[in-house]
Amino acid sequence: MKFERAVVIGAGAMGSGIAQVLSQAGIEVVLKDVKEEFVERGLKNIKRMYDSRVKKEVLTQAEADYHFGQIRGTTSYDELGQPDIVIEAALETIDVKLEIFKTLDKICPPSTILATNTSALSISEIASITKRPDKVVGMHFFNPAQTMKLVEVIPGVKTSDDTVKHAMKLCSEVIKKIPVRVKECPGFLVNRLLFPYMNEALYVLQEGASPQEVDEMVVKFGMPMGPFTLFDMTGIDICAHVNSFLYKEYGPRFEPSPLLDKLVAHGCLGQKTGSGFYSHEEGNIPQKGEAKKVNPKLEQIIKEANSVKSFQRSSKKIDAHRIILPMFNEALYALQEEVVTASDIDVGMQWGCGMKRGILSLAEEKGLEWCLSEIEGHHKELGERFRPSWYLKKLVRAGLRDFSQLLPEPVAVR
Repeated sequence: MKFERAVVIGAGAMGSGIAQVLSQAGIEVVLKDVKEEFVERGLKNIKRMYDSRVKKEVLTQAEADYHFGQIRGTTSYDELGQPDIVIEAALETIDVKLEIFKTLDKICPPSTILATNTSALSISEIASITKRPDKVVGMHFFNPAQTMKLVEVIPGVKTSDDTVKHAMKLCSEVIKKIPVRVKECPGFLVNRLLFPYMNEALYVLQEGASPQEVDEMVVKFGMPMGPFTLFDMTGIDICAHVNSFLYKEYGPRFEPSPLLDKLVAHGCLGQKTGSGFYSHEEGNIPQKGEAKKVNPKLEQIIKEANSVKSFQRSSKKIDAHRIILPMFNEALYALQEEVVTASDIDVGMQWGCGMKRGILSLAEEKGLEWCLSEIEGHHKELGERFRPSWYLKKLVRAGLRDFSQLLPEPVAVR
C-alpha cells in the first residue's frame, strides 16, 4: 500500500506535529479541526517547525516551503478527499472519538485505514462504531510528535494483520519512526510502565524525601529526567487523570497516591500554572546545575495528602531501586500477558521516554533473584503496589539470572 494522501483530525500540538511529520515524508495532508481559529493555529505551529528546520540547516527554505505547501486546513468533512489513512488526534474523550470515527467510516473510501492517536482508550471500542473494524488501528505518537521517534502500533480485537503491517511500514519506512507493536491493554506499553514508577515517587515524597533528591537519584539510574520534573512538564491534572484511569483498569497495583489530587485542588498543575512540585516563575529558569526551587506550598500539601489515608512506610532507606522496581515489575506483567516482546520493552522505554538504559537491564545488573527478593520485601511492607508478577517468580524458579538466557541475543544496556 502506498501512502500519498492523509488526513489528520485535530490541529492541536499532537495533530500539528503528526501533520508536519507526514508532510515532510512527501505525503499530502489535510488538517481538520472544528474551528477555523484552531486550524490556523495548527498551521502556524507547523510553519514554525519548518522555520526551525531551515534555521538548523536540516532543510533548505525551498524544501520547507514545498513540504509546508503539502498541507491544507479545513473545518469540513466534505473536504477530506480520498485519503489513504486518517490519523485522529482529537480530545482524549471516548464519546468525541466515537463520533469522529462514525463519521469517517461513512465518508472515507473502504480502503482507508482509520488510526487513532489515543494514549489509553480502547482501540476495539473505537473500531466497534465502524463497519470496518479490520481497518482501525491505534498509532500512538509521543509528544512532541515531530521529534519523538517511538510510535506504539496497537491492533484492536478485529484489526487485520494487513492493517497492522501497513501501519508499521508507514512508521518505519515512510516517516522514519520506530514502531513497536503492542497488544491492546490500558496504558499500552510506555504509560503503563511509567505510571507505577511515577506513583511510587509520590509515596516516597509522602515518606519524607525531597523532589530534588528523588529526581537526582533516578537520573543517575538512567532516566532522562526525574518524575517530579516530568509531572510538572506534563501537567499534574493530566497525570492525575491517567493515574486514576489505570487504577480503575488494573486495581490495587496502581493505587494512586492522594498527592496529585491535592495539588490539583490547590491549582498547582506544574509549569502551566507557575507551580507544581517546583516553582516555575516566569523568566526565572534554573541554569544547568542549579537546583530547582521547590513549591513553597508543597510541604503543607503533603501533610494534607498524608491525612487523607494512612499508609505503610518502608523500613528501608529510600533509593532509586525503590522507585524503579514498580516499573520493572510492570514490565514483567506485560511480558506475562504477551503485550510485547522483551526486546521491544527496552526499545519502547528508550525511544518513548528517553531512558538511557533498558529497564530490563536491571536484571543484568542485579539478577532476577535479587529483583524478586526486593519486590517481595516491599510487597510485605508496602502492600499491593509491589505484588510480584508470577512470570518473574517463574523465571527465578527456573534458575535464570537475566533475560539474555531467554532471548536469541542479550538485551542491550542502552
